[in-house]
Amino acid sequence: MGERNKKILLEQLQLPKNKLCSDCNAEGPEWASSNIGVFMCVNCSGIHRMLGTHVSRVKSCRLDQWADEAVQFMCENGNESVNVVLERHVPIYYRKPVPTDPQAYKEHFIHAKYERKEFATPGGCAHYETGMKEGMLWKRGKDGKQFKQRRFVLNMDEGTLKYFVKPDAKEPKQIINLTTLSTSLAPDKINHPHGLQLAFMNDNLTRQIYLYADEAKDAVDWYIVLRASSFHLIRKSYPQLSDAEVLRRLNSHQRKQGWMEKTGPKLTEPYRKRWFSLENRRLLYFEKPLDPYPRGEIYLGSRSEGYMVRDGLPAGQTEHGFGITITTPYRDYLLCCEDKEEQKSWINEIKSITTQPLTDQDNAGVSQA
Repeated sequence: MGERNKKILLEQLQLPKNKLCSDCNAEGPEWASSNIGVFMCVNCSGIHRMLGTHVSRVKSCRLDQWADEAVQFMCENGNESVNVVLERHVPIYYRKPVPTDPQAYKEHFIHAKYERKEFATPGGCAHYETGMKEGMLWKRGKDGKQFKQRRFVLNMDEGTLKYFVKPDAKEPKQIINLTTLSTSLAPDKINHPHGLQLAFMNDNLTRQIYLYADEAKDAVDWYIVLRASSFHLIRKSYPQLSDAEVLRRLNSHQRKQGWMEKTGPKLTEPYRKRWFSLENRRLLYFEKPLDPYPRGEIYLGSRSEGYMVRDGLPAGQTEHGFGITITTPYRDYLLCCEDKEEQKSWINEIKSITTQPLTDQDNAGVSQA
């Protein structure tokens, strides 16, 4: 009986509808919720256990014993059928997690999906769309490594996110235009599980702010509320943009990051190690990963305008590793990676941008964040 049920479950896992984790789309799920009817990866199974057995009863498809009726329930349901119901009203600005997302984001999504059932009915996510949020977050100082608590106030009617040095301060330290704001979860970068990174335009420069919240849910709530507010404000301010174009901007923050070496405009200066971050059509480079402002920015236009990237350096240049040449109408930028795979990855990412024509979003100036 046990082997027969195990065989049936493993056959269910081979069906196209069940080949990916129900919650993060990881390949090869081997765990299941016997009372919900979904198959999941080992990581998401751990989060399901956190929900409690009154919400989700987790079992291994290979190692646990299954009753006939439980196996029949899994066959009658499965990921596709359950997700049609429980993810029916996921808002356009709310990203479903992927395997590489931070743990806090996966936990937030799974609690929202199964415990709070936010996506099962219309209006379940309305609390993310009020355009108002206020709270205390820990902010990294611009000139130092210390984090200090600051009061943040979101007001979508004003189109701003403000932060104040003191809780009772009348005047904000910074006013951020939401149409230039990009938000990302950054636990690894700032070495805190609830870390956030904001990028926005300030005096024609891309400013970075690094934050964390005391609670994981609060960090992800801020992330989603800021995405929702930016999405609705950009769509309202630039009605010519499609939803897909607005989402492309929201999802372009920190498209790729890493160390490379770079020489100066004369091409004779020594190569210096810089931290690079690809932000939509801007390749920013910093002296250190957590610097508030980049040392410089390389704008990446379209190939038809003379923007190109290739492997290797011009003749006469000594390569410090594996070279990359970015050609613009104004100058060449010479970069070097430590290994071939990184060189290939950077070239592919940059080429995917330069081979695309400028969109309405780019022309509208929304992508300046």
